[in-house]
Amino acid sequence: MKSRLLKIISRMALATVLALTVTQISAFAESPQKQQGIEGAWDVRITVVTCDTGKSILTGRAILSFSEGGGLTDISPTPLRSASLGTWHHLRGGSYTAVHRFFVFNADGSFAGTQKTTLDIELTRNADEFTATAATETFDPTDKLISNGCATSTATRLE
Repeated sequence: MKSRLLKIISRMALATVLALTVTQISAFAESPQKQQGIEGAWDVRITVVTCDTGKSILTGRAILSFSEGGGLTDISPTPLRSASLGTWHHLRGGSYTAVHRFFVFNADGSFAGTQKTTLDIELTRNADEFTATAATETFDPTDKLISNGCATSTATRLE
């Protein structure tokens, strides 16, 4: 009887060890996208395009920071706009959406209005790069819509 009880306890201990090992292996086997997602800082290369044709108009750079909980900060190296603030949401898999706003200035530094940018983002499988399409809306100082625009971008994660 004692021998049988020891065998049962040994088998239960072995089953527990195997279950824990499989759980650890599964956790390590998860794709980086599930582990990391879009959160973090990104070096972004932007191409402003003609909405109808996709023809490139100009290029630029920005650093985007996607924070835990859905916050978004954007810094761009131009004196004609401010940094921007916004939000992001996970849709499914590697798909995300984000919206951010910033102030726009005239060449003389006076306030020209605001711009709202809506991004559709697709994160790569390894979660180190993304591509995005953007729709922009520019508003004058009275919040009247004065223009729409389009852009595409590619980004790499800052380490």
